[in-house]
Amino acid sequence: MKNIALIGFMGAGKSTVASLLAKELNEELIETDAEILQQAGLSSVNEIFDTKGEDYFRKLEKQVIKDSVKKGSSIISCGGGVVSDIESMEILKANAIVIFLNTSFNVIKDRLKHTDIRPLFRQEEKAMLLYAERSPLYRRYADEIIDTDAHSPEEIVQMIIDKYSFTYGH
Repeated sequence: MKNIALIGFMGAGKSTVASLLAKELNEELIETDAEILQQAGLSSVNEIFDTKGEDYFRKLEKQVIKDSVKKGSSIISCGGGVVSDIESMEILKANAIVIFLNTSFNVIKDRLKHTDIRPLFRQEEKAMLLYAERSPLYRRYADEIIDTDAHSPEEIVQMIIDKYSFTYGH
């Protein structure tokens, strides 16, 4: 089986969908942000951004992606900014089915309104600009685009399985 990589803006549901998909397909789940935190020896993405900067984070992210795709047959939940690194995206495109979980900004804003763990969502205006900047990149790199606003995570998982059932022999 080829890897499946989920991309999309923060709050799009990548982690939730990836976890359910990995269980359903009995495949390994790789959360790139969790792997980055482990390698950095820090406790949050905020801490990495605040103490080491985004360039350091992206460097670790690229290495995590390189290591992850080598495993094969994995469900990879990527951080929202992975599309900002061309090399990381080229690695994913060559080694995974890349699925963009397209979620409207208003739905994301609603999901994240009670959280302060998203470093790039501290200022809504800045987040909106980032969303507008990244949206075309998600589309460019995606093999598949799933609009998520009107669907539960379970429905999204079923859509992915239905679309790629030939890959898994279901």
